Amino acid sequence: MGNWGFFKGKKENWFSNPLYNWMEGSSYPYAIKLHEKCRPECIRKALEPFLDMMLMGIEYYPKGTFFEKGKPVLANVPDFYLVRIREFISENHVAHIKVFLPLHWNKRFMGIAGAGTNLETDWDKEQTTNLTSWPMAVRNGYACVVNDGATGMFVDASWGFKNGDLDWDFINYWAYTGTHRVTCAAKAVVEAVYGEKIYKSYMHGTSGGGRQIVMMAQSYPEDYDGLWADGPLYDYYNLMFSCVWAPLVFYNEPHKVSLAKYKKANELARKVAVEYKKAYDPKEQVWQKFLADLEGMETEDGAITREDMQVMCRVWDGPKTIDGERITYGFGPEIIQWPVGPRKFGYLRIKENGTPSIIPFAYQFLRWLVKDPEWDFTKCTYQEFSQIYKEHKLEFQKYTFYDPDIRAFARRRGKLMITHGTGDHISPHQLTLDYYGKALSYFDSEEKMNESFCIFCPEEGGHALYDWDGPNVTNAAGMAALTKWVEEGIIPEKLRTVNYDFMEDRVTRESEVQRFVLSGGNGDGICK
Repeated sequence: MGNWGFFKGKKENWFSNPLYNWMEGSSYPYAIKLHEKCRPECIRKALEPFLDMMLMGIEYYPKGTFFEKGKPVLANVPDFYLVRIREFISENHVAHIKVFLPLHWNKRFMGIAGAGTNLETDWDKEQTTNLTSWPMAVRNGYACVVNDGATGMFVDASWGFKNGDLDWDFINYWAYTGTHRVTCAAKAVVEAVYGEKIYKSYMHGTSGGGRQIVMMAQSYPEDYDGLWADGPLYDYYNLMFSCVWAPLVFYNEPHKVSLAKYKKANELARKVAVEYKKAYDPKEQVWQKFLADLEGMETEDGAITREDMQVMCRVWDGPKTIDGERITYGFGPEIIQWPVGPRKFGYLRIKENGTPSIIPFAYQFLRWLVKDPEWDFTKCTYQEFSQIYKEHKLEFQKYTFYDPDIRAFARRRGKLMITHGTGDHISPHQLTLDYYGKALSYFDSEEKMNESFCIFCPEEGGHALYDWDGPNVTNAAGMAALTKWVEEGIIPEKLRTVNYDFMEDRVTRESEVQRFVLSGGNGDGICK
């Protein structure tokens, strides 16, 4: 793959890598009419139905290199137009929308999703993650849209407040209306400047972007033909409590367990999970044996004690209320919960001062619940945690993004694909298995549902990362399969997965994941 290497600093050609290319954009006819139609009067007319949107500028970039301040130069970029639009949201919020229009257009449209609580991510930071950025979309020949949602592209856990209360209009824009409105506006611009109808529309998103994807299938089924969510953050309300559970245990338990002991447990637990194909469940006999074998095991910080086991089990069991009510899934011992290589997240990521890091988007959501942008989670007790969960669940019910009724999307022949690694360290893959099972209740059969909705669970795959311990589905493999499904009606049976060493610029592990199916109606999943 030449001299492309993310951590080598040779980043100019990263988006030429086969990981990110599923269509040969340059093979499509040159849209010569775009030069004459991509003009202010044409775009303003297309935007007339969108009263809060305003055209801010049109830029043309010839084939060659592209430079954005503070980022490396991109080489071998196809020629394209960039249309900048401004949208005014509620009080004093301004979203910046960018519509990219390649001259070699494949007649398709793509929505570019965000991550965390951002509706946009930094395209320069996406190479090691299964996200589709605008350079990838343009290179593959898609017209596409990016929206910063007025929150920026870096999670700062501060927005969403207004005059001592929550900025509900702004939060609703983030949750629902923003992605829909921007999609509709961008598609209107695309059809106006190219002078023809869009053939098919797609959207691919990971994590918080995956939340956007399932939300679009649930709430705006007419907007896209093909949707792909990877490691989606749905069951959002409950999940946020799971995301902060490990730090909560750390701050509330007087006994501290060293990271070395969690790592030793992980070594043993991963062998169990791979052999028996079961996520951690202390009620299962194989996991009871694991716990029995673990106590007394030697580590570089000494033997694992009974006190260590009590704290670790509390972390692994997942979030519960003070009276023992289970909130949602936790992250068992088989899930890596600390940084791997340069990764900076994980619920057992320990900072230099010896305290755990708290993932920003979960911190932000909890601050919304307590309606305090300065609320200090490190002082939260089990009692307060339980009280917050119970008091606000009804109020925030609409922000679960977990509605399994996707029949309207299926009726218009839409296709929803979800990929979710069993080693996901941000969003438990069991949530996707449950979502799949609940969706099935709305269809006559699993076979019928799989005409519109299917899932894949790469073994040990992390949160959409190519350089985690387990392999993940590549952008190219996922989008190629989704496109064939949408346009040819061929249901994907398996997807290519890889581990990639970005320092050495090579694939280190390659495999396939097969489509998940339920077996015999007993709730256990098997690979087809």
